[in-house]
Amino acid sequence: MKNKIYITGHKNPDTDSICSAIALAELKNKMGEDAEAIRLGGLNRETEFVLDYFKVDKPRLKTSIKPQIRDIEIDAAYCVNPSLSMAGAMDLIQKNNINSLPVVDDEENLIGIVSLSNIASSYMEIWDDSIIGRSNTSLENIIDVLKAKILYMPENPRELSGKMAVKAIKNQDLINEGDIVIVGDDESDQESVINKDISLLILTISTKLNDDLLKLAKERNVTVINTGLSTFMVARILPQAVPVEYVMTKEDLVVFHKDDLIDDAREKMSQSRFRSYPVLDDKNQVIGNISRYHLISNLKKKIILVDHNERNQSIDDIDSAEIVQIVDHHRVANVSTSQPIYFRNEPVGSTSTIISKMFFENGIKPSRKIAGLLCAAIISDTLLFRSPTSTETDKYVLKKMSKIAAIDVEDFAMKMFKAGTSLEGKKPEELLNSDVKNFSFEGKNVRVCQIFTMDLDSTTSVEKDLKDAMNDYINTENCESFILMITDIFREVSEVIVVGSFKDSLARQFGQEIKDGKFMADGLLSRKKQLIPNLSAAVNEDLN
Repeated sequence: MKNKIYITGHKNPDTDSICSAIALAELKNKMGEDAEAIRLGGLNRETEFVLDYFKVDKPRLKTSIKPQIRDIEIDAAYCVNPSLSMAGAMDLIQKNNINSLPVVDDEENLIGIVSLSNIASSYMEIWDDSIIGRSNTSLENIIDVLKAKILYMPENPRELSGKMAVKAIKNQDLINEGDIVIVGDDESDQESVINKDISLLILTISTKLNDDLLKLAKERNVTVINTGLSTFMVARILPQAVPVEYVMTKEDLVVFHKDDLIDDAREKMSQSRFRSYPVLDDKNQVIGNISRYHLISNLKKKIILVDHNERNQSIDDIDSAEIVQIVDHHRVANVSTSQPIYFRNEPVGSTSTIISKMFFENGIKPSRKIAGLLCAAIISDTLLFRSPTSTETDKYVLKKMSKIAAIDVEDFAMKMFKAGTSLEGKKPEELLNSDVKNFSFEGKNVRVCQIFTMDLDSTTSVEKDLKDAMNDYINTENCESFILMITDIFREVSEVIVVGSFKDSLARQFGQEIKDGKFMADGLLSRKKQLIPNLSAAVNEDLN
């Protein structure tokens, strides 16, 4: 298995989750490792703005971390043209110790597979003497398999549409126009078949035509070649000039794509009899071959978690992966590992602050665009230091990174917040999935969403629809309560809407009363540091 490391933030990713994954991937790659940032969900408007601003591609979306065909070393693809002779195909198979060859058209699209068994079956089949014409065998193939030389090639040669024949005594009447005829050094035989207007004259034992017969061949438009092989060998080998297109498997091809899961590939292979299978890329072009032996070992992808360490916030099939590192700034939760790992958790305002420190500690300077992403994530998670999660470390790192990124922090922050907090055109379902996390307290599941705005009143018109969507969620999912925290960044206040359980107890934790399912909380900016601890206390209060 390839030693690629996948780096991912949490589901419903925010700017810190995406940017820290991309930045850590660059750091790992600069340190000689093979790392790729991935994402587990769609991007919110703020993150899209940040990636567009610094011209960084969004990470590849993955919904499963189970090993895929792209994660293993596969055999090289020896793709061949349908016109290749069977002899040529057999030579490639033997030289490369493989069992089959993908056959592709001029656009590199797979049209068939020629295997060792296809060729062997053709040798066992009793072909009649019209096989060359019937299979559209080219003169080039014939010359190649017979190792022949061209003595004469007409400008417009006849089509090789006739049957194969050997000129022997008294078989003159069996030879017809357009046939492919094998002749030795008997000049009378040579003359008689040329006069039959055959398409191809094959001279054995390196025989040549005399000048008169060569002139006759030109007059009769007959192609003439010679070979060092005997008549017996020519007759025996000539069918090997048949193109692979004639014998290849065309129907019910079993192929795989590079993103197919290994488990699915095993199942599919168990239901077929082939020894190797083509692997196709996103354009359905062949990039390699796999066999059963490629899938023997118990493969696991290596994964690094950033900005989270809770199972329910990570990819669903995380048990199929090997967690090798966690970098986070949240509480230590319930992700478990099978062996010791590098776990870095610091009480700072942003995971990107920790990633930035890792660049500094290793003496590696991030690229300008990655420095920009790190700045954006720190600004986002700390609300430009308005959040109580902010630390002096965040401020120091942002100042240092902003010089590398060459940005004006205040100006960029305003542009980013304006882009990210715009609610124009957003549906309630979109708002409730933009920055949401699931938590479990005392066995009770709670869903918490946070929306940032520069105008708290702008959500009033959609409040009813938001509550309806929240109710729909807790009625269909295993969830006790859905909490929406609408945060006005510059007024430094949040409106908290609660649907389901723990309404009154949560409001009391903030010294407020719940009215119409909501309350206002001055100074409430951080979900992690302010809301979640009070929510935990509220759940305990209700249960005890």
